[in-house]
Amino acid sequence: MMNDIQSLLKDLYLISGLNMSIFDLDGNIIISYPQQKSPFCHLISQNKNALDKCIECDKAAFERVKKTGKIDIYQCHLHLYEACVPLYTYGMHTGYLMMGQTLSQSLIDKEQLKEAALSFVGDEKRLDLAIEKISVHSQEQILSFASIIDICAKYLTLTNRIKAKNKNLAEEVKQYIIQNYHRDITIEHLCHYFYCSKATLINHFKNAYHQTVHQFLLEYRLNKAKEYLKNEQLSIQEIARNCGFKDANYFSKAFKKHNGISPLYYREKYH
Repeated sequence: MMNDIQSLLKDLYLISGLNMSIFDLDGNIIISYPQQKSPFCHLISQNKNALDKCIECDKAAFERVKKTGKIDIYQCHLHLYEACVPLYTYGMHTGYLMMGQTLSQSLIDKEQLKEAALSFVGDEKRLDLAIEKISVHSQEQILSFASIIDICAKYLTLTNRIKAKNKNLAEEVKQYIIQNYHRDITIEHLCHYFYCSKATLINHFKNAYHQTVHQFLLEYRLNKAKEYLKNEQLSIQEIARNCGFKDANYFSKAFKKHNGISPLYYREKYH
């Protein structure tokens, strides 16, 4: 499902030349295309004050969209055009689809953009180069792209493609680990599976269980290894693999660090 959404954002980008991003309710980017920022936004975001203003601008757009439930087309603090539309899953507000950033064909908009950006970027030549790489569209094109974005958001809503973030996210992550500890589990995989940002996943889990996802996963795997070690027919390599460790040496070192003795000595002691 995540690949389908990524493909949709890619198609929208190829049609419009504009960055497409999906945010969760906390304002964290879940998925975007392209994944890297545009040259202009990358340059601007190197200035903390500018980055803070960009974040404030996004949050203000989210609030407007949340209240109206409709698409919002606006100019950011640097006079670039953006559009934001709400996303729902089974009637529940779950995030935002955002289109940005583009310049209109108006010379006034371009002049205002440069004037505003100069207060954050000292290198005027570098700024000019970044501005030249910003896509330029007519007002009619911007409105047309926004309409397409709105239709795509409605499609995502009607097909319930965006997985709602459950209030018990930490518990769901914990149960997923317990059921899949033997598989290759990464933070990135969990974020994709539960459709949430890295920050949301980490903070929810840490607040609920007072340890990181990695710590819980490692401890659970090592505790399961103790059960496997009771079976003398299984080799250390097999036990490591059964518990989700790709490397038997790393497993042995982690086991000894956690339990104070090696896996082999634990087995001997048990029997």
